Amino acid sequence: MPVKQAVHFLRTARSIRYYKQELVPRETLAQLLNIGRYPQTGENAQGISYLVVNGREKLHEINELYCRIAQDLPESFPGYKEVKHTVWLQQHYGYDALFYDCSQLILAISDKDLRSWQKNAYFSLTFIALLAPSMGLGTCWLGLLEFLACHPDYMELFAQLVDLPKGKRICGCMLVGYPAVHFRRLVERNPLEIEWR
Repeated sequence: MPVKQAVHFLRTARSIRYYKQELVPRETLAQLLNIGRYPQTGENAQGISYLVVNGREKLHEINELYCRIAQDLPESFPGYKEVKHTVWLQQHYGYDALFYDCSQLILAISDKDLRSWQKNAYFSLTFIALLAPSMGLGTCWLGLLEFLACHPDYMELFAQLVDLPKGKRICGCMLVGYPAVHFRRLVERNPLEIEWR
């Protein structure tokens, strides 16, 4: 692939926050998730698999748990302001500020003893996010959910809710679905900064 085409492809990546309610078929998701096996991983450990949560009802239950935990979250918690703000938006404006009314959630999971669990999950989910538009799909990282679902104090609550296999942990969270919007322009970024020595 020529460099210009490769650069254009990489620049088209967008976070999607508006989704159609139609579920992506399992066969299509399996094809998408398969690309997550191929990026480089720490110590070549790989070790990432996936749990897909389907349906607005299930995602609503996860959102309810998120909001319940947020009620007693200590102010010293990393991401306290972001989590509280997400809950506040939902309580005051009545819209889904966590899942954006998306109907499917990808959870990257690994064995609890995998040392490079988060890095490997991020490598994997990045490949998935890059491939998704080529398949007519959109994705969105869910760092807001990761604050709680990947945290040692709260991960077991989410694990029980989604029936996570024993010995596994949640490493990363990403929405997936058919986009309800299409972007015509590429996103501008801050100018490149480099220091040479």
